[in-house]
Amino acid sequence: KMVWMRIHEPDVWSRIYRIMTPNAYCIQKITGEDSVDFSSAGNYGGIFDIHRRDWSTELMEELDIPRSFFPEEIVPSEKVVGEIDDEGAKLVGLKKGTPVCAGGIDAPTSTLAGGAVYDGDLVSMLGTSMCNGFLSYTPRISPRLVNFPYVVNGREFLYSFSGIITAGYCVRWFRDEFGEFEKRLSMELGRDAYSLLDDQAERIPAGSEGLLFLPHMMGGERAPYWDDHIQGAFIGASVYHKKPHFFRAILEGVAYALRYSIEAAGEVGFPLKGITLVDGGAKSKLWRQIIADVIGLNIDYLPEARGAPLGDALLAGLGTGVVKDFRKIGEWIGRRISVEPDVVNHRRYEQCYGLYKESLEANKRIFLKMAGVSG
Repeated sequence: KMVWMRIHEPDVWSRIYRIMTPNAYCIQKITGEDSVDFSSAGNYGGIFDIHRRDWSTELMEELDIPRSFFPEEIVPSEKVVGEIDDEGAKLVGLKKGTPVCAGGIDAPTSTLAGGAVYDGDLVSMLGTSMCNGFLSYTPRISPRLVNFPYVVNGREFLYSFSGIITAGYCVRWFRDEFGEFEKRLSMELGRDAYSLLDDQAERIPAGSEGLLFLPHMMGGERAPYWDDHIQGAFIGASVYHKKPHFFRAILEGVAYALRYSIEAAGEVGFPLKGITLVDGGAKSKLWRQIIADVIGLNIDYLPEARGAPLGDALLAGLGTGVVKDFRKIGEWIGRRISVEPDVVNHRRYEQCYGLYKESLEANKRIFLKMAGVSG
């Protein structure tokens, strides 16, 4: 994005004094201090040296990005970087002198709020999109994943990201386009339309009786696919498949995508210790079971997950000394609902998942050609 702006918006580029993340901008406005945390610096990507945990002057020079655009020091997310000044007190209503910590990127902060504190923890945010956050105590860097420092102990811990753009979005799309009956019935019964669709899909066998779904409905995917042209698709549809088949196939397709991400992390030795699901899509008992069955491992669901604000509260506590140990978050996240995989269904999904991966490869050329047709 920076290089694009330098090339295509030279007038704007010439007037830049500082490039800031949103949290750094807010901190500057209320404290007068410039700052950047490790996770934010790492999220910039091509100008950060993940091994040295510092700016890469070599890459900045190669990309013609001035070093002066960024603060000299990169700090841990939990470090106090300033205090609210007079102007800041007027802006946010907090007392002058209140300490302010650096904070961090939303995804790893949400991962922290999901309880990721041990080497090998994975928190999957199953919302409109799916964001999978892997925590490593030692560098396990894969080019298939997005890698940058974690929001706790950022000088050592590594956060790796993967996912798909349309996870819950696929489910919502199906409800909106094909679930008019369920939406009307939900008002009569006082039940969510999604749960009514779940009830029907639960009666369909694992594997949706030969119907496979590729959940890439936005066109193009980031890590771990790195494919500008990948598309969504139903494969194997027949006149025998009914609406519940298609709905279940969507849930299964997203589960295959999660397993695909886990395998990408496994390629660099990620020691998967625990899988935790959070956010709206994980409310579905059926979807949680399908994910456990596809992966073949126990998963936990946090029904009371509070997301990034809870992680921010922990970082503030660490920075001010109120909280002594980042693992304290485990006492804050509320109850866990555990799901065990069904052995029979897992064996069936082994074959289906293989077909998912084969379908990705087999359709690459078709998706590329379709991009040209659709313009």
